[in-house]
Amino acid sequence: IYILACLIDFFTTRKIYTQTTKGFKVGDVTMTFESIYNDVCVTMDSVHSSNGPLKEETMNNVEKYVEKDDHLPVLLTRLRTQGKKVFLATNSDYKYTNKIMNYLFDAETNPDNASWITFFDFIVVDARKPLFFAQGTVLREVNIKTGGLHLGTFTGKIRSNAIYSGGSVDVFNGMMGMVNSSAEVLYVGDHIFGDILKSKKNRGWRTFLVVPEMLQELAVWTQQSQLFRKLSDYDAQIADMYRNMDSSDVTHPNITKIKKAIREATHEMDMAYGKLGSVFRSGSRQTFFATQVMRYADLYAATFTNLIHYPLTYCFRSPPMHMPHESTVDHDATITDEKFRSILATWKSKVTGFNDSQSRQSLMQRSDSTTQRLFCEAPQELVEVADDFLEDDPLEDDIY
Repeated sequence: IYILACLIDFFTTRKIYTQTTKGFKVGDVTMTFESIYNDVCVTMDSVHSSNGPLKEETMNNVEKYVEKDDHLPVLLTRLRTQGKKVFLATNSDYKYTNKIMNYLFDAETNPDNASWITFFDFIVVDARKPLFFAQGTVLREVNIKTGGLHLGTFTGKIRSNAIYSGGSVDVFNGMMGMVNSSAEVLYVGDHIFGDILKSKKNRGWRTFLVVPEMLQELAVWTQQSQLFRKLSDYDAQIADMYRNMDSSDVTHPNITKIKKAIREATHEMDMAYGKLGSVFRSGSRQTFFATQVMRYADLYAATFTNLIHYPLTYCFRSPPMHMPHESTVDHDATITDEKFRSILATWKSKVTGFNDSQSRQSLMQRSDSTTQRLFCEAPQELVEVADDFLEDDPLEDDIY
């Protein structure tokens, strides 16, 4: 996004380029916004490819670009010690994966000097996510000594200390014995679409989204707390100005100054997050990314090694969330609308005023109803139960 924004700014500020409704023009050359976007995508794919300069530069300067975490070997060891199975699925090839993992599990973080391969039960490179969560690709075994692939499709039983290339979730489930246990898998990823959304929607896995920007987000949240309070105060001021007014009022309060103050506070808050602003907030409102995180990620944090601070049987539950109509009415509030109270009282008398056993049946099941039934009968017994209700502790996972 940043590169695309820089290109648009470049073409806009250079006098030799003439801006059109669909892009820019210079001489006989026309560039649409769509073509600029496509060029950026092709370039990014080329840079990120196995033979691209990004991975080559990273492997040549691992210490500069890769951050170690001393908790990583400890957490993986604890997971396996307590009976969990740990798998690694990456889109990178074996050469790049081996270089990075050897650095993460070197003698500094791994005193026993055990191979990084021994920390996992199942390892897949060249996974090609999100295709891995759908039809997948051919599963082949990697020759660890040469980095090449063995001929043919691998169909045997998975072996420890082995690495595989390609495959799919279906193959993974069969090899790991996870036929009907999708809710027992906690999948950790850092890509909201390729990792979290696809694994959640296609496979029903539990998901953990890694959002490194959270450290910056929380820093601004604490350092700029006065801005958040200021926005809340502005909202309260607007509410007070409209208090005791209804549809009969022909005049309206002047909130121009407050709206201007809100825009200024919002801009100041956005600037505190940096050039691109917050990934979670735009002023006091949530971004589209934030709504996707809340919808598809069961857990999210700056790093998944935060799990080391919790028992592996811990049940993570989000705090209750209010809908807009609930957040405006306290639980101890008294309903004053006489019409609503009358309807509610009538409904209560109809439901609770029956004495005979037949009348106490659900109104949907009564045979003496005078209303013609226009739809088929509702099921009289349980026909399906969601996975979430089959387990006493749904997040007490067996596989990470």
